[in-house]
Amino acid sequence: MRKWVIVLLIFLISAPITFAAELGDPSSEEAISTRIVYQGSTAIRDSIASKASANAELSTATTAALKDTKYPYALVASKTVLTINKYRCDQKMQICGYWISAIRDMREVQTNSPIWIGPPPYQVVVSEIYDSTAKENVVTIKEDPKLAVEQVLQGYVDRQPLGKATIGTKE
Repeated sequence: MRKWVIVLLIFLISAPITFAAELGDPSSEEAISTRIVYQGSTAIRDSIASKASANAELSTATTAALKDTKYPYALVASKTVLTINKYRCDQKMQICGYWISAIRDMREVQTNSPIWIGPPPYQVVVSEIYDSTAKENVVTIKEDPKLAVEQVLQGYVDRQPLGKATIGTKE
């Protein structure tokens, strides 16, 4: 009986050491890097890099991207309909405000307009692919201020509960 206890103890001590040795040294494993690739024009990024006031440049780019849109306009994403009723960018404060309403599952979403976003977003992720040969994530980004704003507002609406929307009086 004593022999079996000793054999069991040796096994219990040596087994974890053996398995740990097979895992290898985690510091020797290669880290996964991320490479960002831009699709299309990078005019906004280049303009921001050359100017001191990046937020003012983003407000201007957002205003230019949204000025031709007829308001209100609706975005449909799965069970949610987001309507952007109007917007206003404040060059002095370098932010943009959006008056929105939303319906999820045929019920009103409790939003609090205006939704102020600053600095205005201008980039969207087109794709994210893992390259196992190079052991890196390749993220493709494009400049699209209108789509970037829509994604931020959609994310905001998705996090809000159902209920009566409130609209601020300041315009």
